[in-house]
Amino acid sequence: MTAITSSLVAIAGVFGIGMIIGLVVLMTAEEALVAVAKTAARDVSGSFWAGVLTQLLAVPALVVLIVACAITIIGLLAIPIAVLAWGLALAGAITLGLLAVALVIGRALAGSGQGSERSAAVRGLTVGMLALSLIWVGAALAASLPVAGALARLVAVAFTWAVATVGMGAVVKSRIGVSRLSVQFGRFGGARWSARWAPASTTTTNEIQVPVSWQTPTPVQGVVAARRPVDNAQGTGNGAEL
Repeated sequence: MTAITSSLVAIAGVFGIGMIIGLVVLMTAEEALVAVAKTAARDVSGSFWAGVLTQLLAVPALVVLIVACAITIIGLLAIPIAVLAWGLALAGAITLGLLAVALVIGRALAGSGQGSERSAAVRGLTVGMLALSLIWVGAALAASLPVAGALARLVAVAFTWAVATVGMGAVVKSRIGVSRLSVQFGRFGGARWSARWAPASTTTTNEIQVPVSWQTPTPVQGVVAARRPVDNAQGTGNGAEL
């Protein structure tokens, strides 16, 4: 088996594993995947820099966690569990972010199409994973060329890192709440996402100013108490002359 064939088999295996994980996520945590995908589609640059910051803080945060666990004897015994949990959380964030960005790419390329939202999500995820895999297929085919092969592999690594970084940043923003979004979930349309991102709707009330009538209240609504006529010959009629 040649090197190119081995690389293609490895790429196909990664694609198959990614599709299996993606389908499981769609069946069990579709809302989380859609939320991350919408965050990535709404703010690509913000998600990218949030992902870079997360990568820079990953190791220092792990060191702080280990030191915090080492303060007590019980915590010292829990260090392996804490490290394992941290690694699983980081790997889960990277995987979920990659799947979300693949969903965004696939929906942009394939459109909404016909069928239910679930079928459209599966189709978008498949197309997105294929698009990400094609970059590595091109790098594998160009591996035999001295300069072009190295350049193609460098481009594939850089693009995959950028996609993973955007996805990780979208996970951080959507789950921790760095980005407070008010979302009106829509469908994908054509070659772009047609979801509308808008602030929470407000209700406008038209206020009509009612003129105040200085009237004497009476038990009968709408009837104004009449003023008692005054007899000038006898007095003011209000008892002031007494």
